Amino acid sequence: MNDLYIKNIEKIKKHDPYLFRRIGEASTSNNIEVVIAKDGSPIPVVGSISLHSTYRPQEEAARLTAGYSPENGKKTAVFGLGFGYHIMELAKNDPGEFLVIEPSLQIFVEFIKNRNIAGLLTKVKFLVGEPVPKILSRFKPGSWNIFEHPPSIRINRNYFDLLYEGQKMLGYFGDNSLRVLVVGPIYGGSLTTARYCVQALKNLGHDISFVECDKFSDSFFALKNITRDQINSSALSDMFMNFMGEVVAARAAEFQPDLILAIAQAPLTPKAINKLKGLKAPVAFWFVEDFRTLTYWKEIAGSYNYFFTIQKNEFFDELEKVGSINRYYLPQACLPDVHKPVEISPEEKRQYSCDLSFMGAAYYNRVKSFPRLMDYDFKIWGTEWDLDSPLGKRIQNKNARISSEAAVKIYNCGKINLNLHSSTYLENVNHEGDFVNPRTLEIAACSGFQLVDERFHLFELFRVGEEMVTFQNMDELREKINYFLEHEDERRSLAAKARHRVLEEHTFEHRMTEMLLYIFQGKYKSL
Repeated sequence: MNDLYIKNIEKIKKHDPYLFRRIGEASTSNNIEVVIAKDGSPIPVVGSISLHSTYRPQEEAARLTAGYSPENGKKTAVFGLGFGYHIMELAKNDPGEFLVIEPSLQIFVEFIKNRNIAGLLTKVKFLVGEPVPKILSRFKPGSWNIFEHPPSIRINRNYFDLLYEGQKMLGYFGDNSLRVLVVGPIYGGSLTTARYCVQALKNLGHDISFVECDKFSDSFFALKNITRDQINSSALSDMFMNFMGEVVAARAAEFQPDLILAIAQAPLTPKAINKLKGLKAPVAFWFVEDFRTLTYWKEIAGSYNYFFTIQKNEFFDELEKVGSINRYYLPQACLPDVHKPVEISPEEKRQYSCDLSFMGAAYYNRVKSFPRLMDYDFKIWGTEWDLDSPLGKRIQNKNARISSEAAVKIYNCGKINLNLHSSTYLENVNHEGDFVNPRTLEIAACSGFQLVDERFHLFELFRVGEEMVTFQNMDELREKINYFLEHEDERRSLAAKARHRVLEEHTFEHRMTEMLLYIFQGKYKSL
C-alpha cells in the first residue's frame, strides 16, 4: 500500500465509516489500468476508454465544468467519479455539499490510491456501488442539479440509464396510484411490520387491499389442539394453509393488483404463490427475520418473483442455492406516524421512566447478560421472561405483549434505551451480527437515546459515534451507561441527530419506495 492510499483511507475511516468498511469488498480488476498523462497526472483507463484527457486532465476538467451553474436551493449530483478532476473543479465553485455517484467500487479504490482527497470528504458524499433504488429513495433526486462526467456515463450506461428512468418512475408513482395487495402473517412480530407497510403505502398515495390473515389466528391455534397424532395434525395444517392460499387468491382475483406483497410468515405455500403469479402481477416477499433462526424461507424463496431481506452476503449465497434470483437487501424502518416524541402524563412517567430500559423478548444472550446490570435503575418490558428469577423482578408487564403505543412511551421515557440484538446461542454480543433490528430505528424516531451492540450494517444507516453509540461487550456497555447517565446534553444531542437521520432516510415510506423502484426498474414504459 502506498502512503497516499493509507492517508486517504484514514480520512475515509473518520468521515465515512461505512464506505471505509466496504472498500475491502472491492475485487481486483484487470480491466482498470492507471496511466500517466503528458502533464504527469494519473488517469484511469477502462478497457479502451480513458476517463480523462491523456494530455492535461486538469485543464480538460476546467473546460468541462466551466459552463456548469448550479440552480439555487438544489444539491449538485455528479454522475461518475473517474479520478475526480472534474469534482475538484466543481468543489472550487459550488459552496454547498454535493453527491458523487459512482457505480464501480474498483474505480473508487484506484482513485484513492492515486489522488489526494484532502478536503473533499467534508464537502462530498460518495455513493459508490450503491443500488439505484436505494439512492433514489433516500437522497431526494427531485432536488438535484445533475452534472454528467461523459466517460463515466459511457462505461456504465445501464446504471446511469436506471438513475434517469428511476427519477421518471418516482414522478409516475407520485401522479398515479398502484394497486397493491398486502398479505400479512397469521400472528407474530412481523404482523406489525405488515401494518406499517400498509400505512406507508397509503401515505404514498397507493390503493391498498390488506389481507389480514391474523383474523384467522383463532382457527389456526384451535387446529393445533384437535389431535396429538402427528400425521393427522400435519394433514390439518396443510389443509389450513391451502385454505389460506385460496383466501388470498380470491381477494387478489377481485382486486386485480399491480403488485402482491407478502410479509414474513404470510401463509402462502409455493402452490399458492404460483397461482397468484397467474394474475400477471409480480409477487414479492419481505423476509424481516433472521434466516438462521427461521428457515421456512428455503421452501418458498424460489417461488417468489422478488425476495427482500434484512440480511445479505451469506444469506444471498443461500438464496441462490434455492433458486431465488431477484433478491434485494431492504433493512427495517420506522413509521413516523407511530414512532415519534409523545406527551407523557405524570402517571405514565412513574410507570415508564428509569435510568436504563429494555423492551424485547428473553433471548438467551439477554438472559445471560442482563444480570450484570441489576445495580442500575433498570426496567424491562417484553415476553418469555422467567418471572421467578431475580431478573424477573425487573419485568414490568408480566410477559404480556407490548402494544406499539406502549413501546413508544417506553422509548420516550428511558434515559438510556438498551438495545442488545438477540442471539439464541451467544452469551452477550454477537460480533458477526448481520442485521439491524426495527427497535434501532424506532427508538431513534422517538428521539430516544440508545446504546446498541455494534453491527456491520448499522454503519450503513447511521454515522456511528455522531448519531448512534455502540458497545462491543458488557464492560464497555457499563462504562457508557455510567458516562451517559452523567451527560444528559450529549444524550439529547445524539438522539436528535439520530431522529433527523431516520426521518430523512429510514422510514417505511423510504423502504416501500425503494421496493417499488426495484420491482419496476426497467419497466417505466410498460407502466
